[in-house]
Amino acid sequence: MYLTSTQQQALSMDVRFLVTFLEVVKTRHFGKTAENLYLTPSAVSARIKQLEEYFNSPLFIRNRNSIQLTAAGQKLVPFAESLASTLNDAVKAINNVNVQHIALAGTPNAWELYLSNALTSIGEYFPALSVRAEIMTNEQLLRQLHNRTIDLAVVSEPLKSEQIETVTLLNVPLALYVKQLDDEDLDAVSKRYISLEWHNKARDEVEKHFPKSKDAKFNTSSIRIALDLLLNQGGMALLPTSLAEDYVAKGLLTKLNECGEFGCSLKIAFLKEINHVGLREFIDFLLNMPKQEETLKLVSKQA
Repeated sequence: MYLTSTQQQALSMDVRFLVTFLEVVKTRHFGKTAENLYLTPSAVSARIKQLEEYFNSPLFIRNRNSIQLTAAGQKLVPFAESLASTLNDAVKAINNVNVQHIALAGTPNAWELYLSNALTSIGEYFPALSVRAEIMTNEQLLRQLHNRTIDLAVVSEPLKSEQIETVTLLNVPLALYVKQLDDEDLDAVSKRYISLEWHNKARDEVEKHFPKSKDAKFNTSSIRIALDLLLNQGGMALLPTSLAEDYVAKGLLTKLNECGEFGCSLKIAFLKEINHVGLREFIDFLLNMPKQEETLKLVSKQA
């Protein structure tokens, strides 16, 4: 296959293909490589295929129960190791210099409960700091942390990785709420359960008391959307108590006592091996920043 000079240059600059190659060399298994690098097996196969097309030579002999290096693959190993090591050194050097930049991301709930309001305090405490902020899924956050594309993540579910450290940032009390019941029974209301992305224990607790909530017709990762639907269309939703209490006081929502109150914690996740000089100070600031109730009422004011 003929590659244009542009394609060759793009491939040459993407060291992730070589990192994937080295991981296959180590594991001799595409599936294990995908798991270790937080990729899909098809993505691993595609990267190896592109490398083989670029070098115009097969790199592996694929047998039914094993994967072996070809002669070309064996020759590539030391060069791949050298390039990957050089790039890693370059990333560390750049991070050591660029202490005025932080890249952070969170799930939608993390933004609405905490980060959107915390950015104001961050800007006041770190006036010279450049911040890049993103909203991502848990899977994206895990991959971006490992790739060092972001410095830290804020999540409600722990990210499963031995290389990632997780610290509790904020505890959020939750309770189950419905719109004014009128004559409709709770069993009927639970059919219109609005499912938010809380932790599994919260979901299981709701399903234990209201089994029909398991077949929720609407799922969202946004507290704002769930609240808007509940207020306008009725139904049932699990919401932060600090957010919902104003609507209860106004007679717009009713708190259910069947499930009681239980908590959800927001957590900061980051790589245990910190290369960014300023990141530890930034994390300490977030952990020590006052966790005022007004933070959780931000959604109420903007809804």
